[in-house]
Amino acid sequence: MPKIAVMTDSSADINTQQAEQMNLAVMRFPLMIDGQEYIEETEIKTPEFISRMEQGAVVKTSQAHLGKLIQQWKDLLEEYDEILYIPLSSGLSGSYQSALTASAAFDGRITVVDARFACYPLAWLCQWAQEQIQAGHSCEEIKNKIEEEADLWAALIPEKLEYLKRGGRISAAAAALGNLLKIVPILKVEHGGIDVLGKVRTVKKAYQVGLDAIAQVNDPSEYEWMIVEADMKEEAEDLKRQMEERIGQPVTIHAMGPIIMAHTGPRTLGYGRVKKLKF
Repeated sequence: MPKIAVMTDSSADINTQQAEQMNLAVMRFPLMIDGQEYIEETEIKTPEFISRMEQGAVVKTSQAHLGKLIQQWKDLLEEYDEILYIPLSSGLSGSYQSALTASAAFDGRITVVDARFACYPLAWLCQWAQEQIQAGHSCEEIKNKIEEEADLWAALIPEKLEYLKRGGRISAAAAALGNLLKIVPILKVEHGGIDVLGKVRTVKKAYQVGLDAIAQVNDPSEYEWMIVEADMKEEAEDLKRQMEERIGQPVTIHAMGPIIMAHTGPRTLGYGRVKKLKF
């Protein structure tokens, strides 16, 4: 059986210690903060990143440096026969397409998967992939299963419009009007992209609308249920209780990292479901 490394990127919200514990390789993305580049996790940690955003820093994200990605692949292939690379959703970044193109030079030793996932669900999927490798499935089989059947649906609620404005997601006028009217946007993560689910007047109402949306399944036991939080631990615990009461399934809480937070800002909660996969 070939020795296969599972690899993801910064969007999976895995810090260095977690990556070691999970035995996952992680390609770290660059962040531009007030015009200066920092490599996520290695040059700036999440607490400092949150602090910089709260202080008004202008933050932009970009794809991994292709040369560094290729070098990381080469280093891994000195120890492993193959690499299963599961990056950020193609609907949110060009990273998947760039990696797919670059992988053609490695004679089939690198399999690039478009899971259409982000944040902790991507880390969860990588762990599932590791289990399937141990069970004897090939990279191609795992890729096909993920791309054909993997499904993530989540609600994403940023508490402040300021960060969406700063990142160019909404206009300054729309942000000012939204703040004046106390409008809270509810975003949805579906089919690998982010879109608007609705707008309400209070954060409490937003959480309820999001919960109603994610709970629309026939059998909740067929899904993994998760919360990702950006500096909102207490609110996440409260939401966890509400979700578990509503769906009757365990819910796990995970910290949101800088890649998605760069667009939504601190004080953001994401919560939803990932369909369990079976061969």
